[in-house]
Amino acid sequence: MSLSTQTGTKLGEKIVTDVNANVAVASKAPQQVSPELSILFDKSIVARPLSAPEVCSVHVKNLEYQYRWVNRSAKGGLMYQMRRAQGFTNATTDDVDLLGGDVSAGNGEITAFDLILMKIPKARYEEAMKFNMEKAFALTRARGIYMDGANSDVMSDQTPKRVSVAQEPYQRSNMAQPFIPTNADAIIDDSTRTGRVDAARAAVDEIRSKAKKD
Repeated sequence: MSLSTQTGTKLGEKIVTDVNANVAVASKAPQQVSPELSILFDKSIVARPLSAPEVCSVHVKNLEYQYRWVNRSAKGGLMYQMRRAQGFTNATTDDVDLLGGDVSAGNGEITAFDLILMKIPKARYEEAMKFNMEKAFALTRARGIYMDGANSDVMSDQTPKRVSVAQEPYQRSNMAQPFIPTNADAIIDDSTRTGRVDAARAAVDEIRSKAKKD
């Protein structure tokens, strides 16, 4: 049998009655279904979440650029100037269509509150992203070093901090200590130099030749 509003209400009343049947109640006031339970059993109410309208909505037309919103007022305009120094320029209506009422265009700019839409050539953006990835891979391979506060979002402005495992609270004195490189940047730079493979092979060949003589 399908559950209607009327049968649902009766079922809720029966649940409350059964629960309180073995409980001593001083007051003789009749038990009633809670407002929340009434909403749950009311078949005329459609479950629907509260949602806020989308803000800063644009449609990209020029796919030769990568876009991002920049807070022009942050740090007295320092963030905006940093993006310009990195190669970002102001996006215009030739690049995107405005979809939200909170976005406006004028004087060659597209703004929304304190934000301004900027663009950078896609090739330059991909070069920067690849640099960040290769640097992250090199740092994760450095022995005794890990990144604290790193964010997997490539658009994040959060700066991670490089931490040595020797700073962990569980380290004890007079015990075996992990290898800690004195200069992680030098290790990263040295790993990209040529000739290391040939030197390693020569060292292995020398060891093998000595082992054969012995």
